Amino acid sequence: NAAAEDASWAETDKVMLKKMARKEEIAAKADAKLVAKTEARELGKLEEEANSKLGKGKKAVSKVTQAEIARRQALMAAVVKPKITKKTAVVPQPRIEPNTNRDQSVLGDASGIDSALAQLGAAAAKKKILNNDISAIKGIMAESGLSMSQAQERHRKLWERSPDNPRNQKK
Repeated sequence: NAAAEDASWAETDKVMLKKMARKEEIAAKADAKLVAKTEARELGKLEEEANSKLGKGKKAVSKVTQAEIARRQALMAAVVKPKITKKTAVVPQPRIEPNTNRDQSVLGDASGIDSALAQLGAAAAKKKILNNDISAIKGIMAESGLSMSQAQERHRKLWERSPDNPRNQKK
């Protein structure tokens, strides 16, 4: 009666049977792997013990030749000298240049009447050149296909090099 009850509870679905068989195979492989690993560890320990027993005997004194001494000295000298590589090479410190962002002579801060008039003169000269060159700027735009801001940038560069610019005139 117990055998009949066990048979009724037994799995009959083929998919589930295959799944269970795969799980058993994986478990068996894992067990075999563990056994092999422990055997290899034990063999390694045995080999170490055998090697340590062999090494305890008297060592034969060998003659050291002049070539061997020279080789050892060369190795010691090579070890002592640190190698200079890209990572260990000392990079020279770059030259520090003064910060001209707050230099008043470059900014042209008008602190007095004379400097204010000089700046107005420069602005007037710039406006004069701009008025003269507007047709040239429009020609550059049409000719090279530049946008207005690009043409103005080109004009600004021309102004910086222009002899009419007060900053370019020798005092």
